[in-house]
Amino acid sequence: MNDRQHRVTFQPQGRTTYVLQGTKVLEAAGRAGLPFETPCGGAGVCGKCRMRVTAGVAEPTSADCDAFSEAELAEGWRLACQTAVRGDMVILAPEESLFGKSHQILMEARESADHEIMPAVRKVHVRLDEPTLEDPRADLMRLESAVGPVKADLELLRELPGRLRAGGFAGTAVLTDHHLIDFQAGDTTAVCCGVAFDVGTTTLVASLLDLCDGRERAIVSAVNPQVSFGDDVLSRIQRASSDPAGRQELRSVLLKAANEMIAELCRQAHLKADDVYEVTFSGNTTMQHLLCGIDVSLLGVVPFVPACGRGLLTTARDLGLSVHPRAAVYVFPVIGGFVGGDTVAGVLATRLVERDAPVLMVDIGTNGEIVLSAGGALYAASTAAGPAFEGARISCGMRAAAGAIEKVLIGADGVHVSTIAGKPAVGLCGSGLIDAVADLLSSGVVTPEGRLLPPDELPADLAEPVRARVGLDQRGQAEFLLAGPETGQASTRICLSQRDIRELQLAAGAIRAGIAILLRQANLDVSDLSQVLIAGGFGSFIRRSKAQRIGLLPGRIDHRSITYVGNTSLDGARWALLSTAARQRAEQIARRTVHVQLSEDPQFQMEFAEAMIFPES
Repeated sequence: MNDRQHRVTFQPQGRTTYVLQGTKVLEAAGRAGLPFETPCGGAGVCGKCRMRVTAGVAEPTSADCDAFSEAELAEGWRLACQTAVRGDMVILAPEESLFGKSHQILMEARESADHEIMPAVRKVHVRLDEPTLEDPRADLMRLESAVGPVKADLELLRELPGRLRAGGFAGTAVLTDHHLIDFQAGDTTAVCCGVAFDVGTTTLVASLLDLCDGRERAIVSAVNPQVSFGDDVLSRIQRASSDPAGRQELRSVLLKAANEMIAELCRQAHLKADDVYEVTFSGNTTMQHLLCGIDVSLLGVVPFVPACGRGLLTTARDLGLSVHPRAAVYVFPVIGGFVGGDTVAGVLATRLVERDAPVLMVDIGTNGEIVLSAGGALYAASTAAGPAFEGARISCGMRAAAGAIEKVLIGADGVHVSTIAGKPAVGLCGSGLIDAVADLLSSGVVTPEGRLLPPDELPADLAEPVRARVGLDQRGQAEFLLAGPETGQASTRICLSQRDIRELQLAAGAIRAGIAILLRQANLDVSDLSQVLIAGGFGSFIRRSKAQRIGLLPGRIDHRSITYVGNTSLDGARWALLSTAARQRAEQIARRTVHVQLSEDPQFQMEFAEAMIFPES
C-alpha cells in the first residue's frame, strides 16, 4: 500500500477529508463527521450505507451487486462499508443513508426521584486576616482555617499567594472533596455547575446541573460518533484491539463529541466552561473503558474481564475534557464484562435495592441488561438480543428516525401504520416490528412457532383487508405488506418477511430466557413479581401489551405493573453528580450484585429454545 493520501469529498455536505489508499469510504465519512447507517456493523449485508460515486473509480464488490440493480451500479451506487478509496473521489451521501439525522434519543427518566443535594463540589467565600509578624502562618494554612484541611496541586500553589493578595485576602475557594481546585476573586458562590453524561453505544446525552440547588439548566443529545466504526460494542472492541491506533481513535472521537456537547450546554446556560467543576459518566463497560483509553481487548474474549470494577475518579485535564482543568471526573463502577455502569446507574436511579417485593428491571437493546431485586439480593445478567430492535437484519428495517413505521395496528378493518414525525414510510423500526408480529400472531397469520403463513394456509375467518396484504416474494416465500405505493403510504414496498420474524424470535427469546434464568436463581416465579421496570431508549417506545404478546415481557403479570422508567442511566449519573452518598450507594450496588453469566448456565440453551416459541395467547 502506498503512503499517498487521497482527497475524498462528500456532497451535498461539502465536507472533505484525506485518507490513505485502501481506506474504506465508511471510515473516511466518519472522519468527515458524516457517519453512515451501518446496522450490520459494516459487514455489507444490510444495504443501508448507500452512496453514489460521482467522481473517481470504485469497482463494484459482490455485496454491491447484491444490493443494487445493474442500472444503479452503472450510475455509481455503492455501499460505503465495502468501497475502498483508490484515488481522489467525490461522493454523494444521501441524507437517508446517514445515521442520526432524525434519530429519537430519550433524554428523560420517567421515575425520577427527588435527590439529596450533597455534591462533592462546594464553594466557600472567605475573608481572611492578613499575615503579620504575630501571625505569619503559611497562606494555605491560613485558608484552611476557614475551609478546613485541603490538598492543592503544585500549579495552584504557585498562584495562590498572588491571588490572595490581589483580592485583599478575600475571595472564593472552590473545593471538591478535600481538594482545593481554585481560588477566585470576589464572591462566585452562586455559580457552581457540573455535567452528567449517559454514554450509550448509539447515543450520547448530557445534562448540566446547578450544584447549588440541583436544578437542570440545560440538556443536549447527540449520536455517538463511534458508530462510524461499528454499531455494536463487539465491533468496536475488535477495532480497538486489532489496530494499534484504533483505541486512541475511538477515544478521540468520543471526547470530541463530549466537549462539543459541553460547549453547547454552557452556551445554553450562559456559562463559561471553567464554571463546570465536576463531570460524571455512566455507560456500558466497553464505552467507559474506551472513554478512559483503557484496553478493551479482554472484553472480547471469554471470560470477558474488565480492567477495573470500581468507579474511577480522575481529573478533566487527565481525561481531556474542556471544563475547569482541575474539575473532578467520576466514572461509574461496573458489575461485569457486559453489565456496566449504566446498569448500576439504573439500579441507583430506580432505588431497586429499597423495594420490598420482587422487581425486575429490563433495559431492552442489542445487549439486553436484566436486573432482579428480590429479598434484599440483586441479580444481573446481560443477554445478546441482537440488533433486531434497532432495525438491523430486518429486510425493511431502520432505526427510530423520521419516516420509520413505529406503530402498527392490524384488525378486522385492515392495517394501520404510524410513522415517526408523520413522514411517508421509508422503513420499519423495532417498536413497529413488535406491533406487527404481535397482531399477526393474534390474527393467526403467524403461528406460535414463528411461521408466516402463505396465502393458501391463512385462517378462513381472517378479515379480507388483512388477507389481501399477504403475498409471496420473488423466492416464493410468504410476506406481509405493511405499506407501499398501493396503500398510498410509501414510495416503495415495506414488507415483513419470514426472516424478519425469525430475527425477532431470536431477540425476544434471548431476553425472555435471561429473565427465566434470573428468576430461577432467586427461586421465584413470574407471578411473584410486583413490578417490571422498562429502562432505556428503545423500551420507552414499545407497547406493553404487544411486548407481552410476543413474549418479550412476562405475560403472566398485569400490564399495569409494567412501568417505563426512561433514561435511568442519565438519571443515575445526575444523582451521582449531586450526591457523594449516591456514589457510595453505586459502589455498593456494583459489588453486592450477583453477576449471572448466562452462557455458563446449563439450563440457558433449553430456556432459549423454549423462549423462541411465541406465547399461544
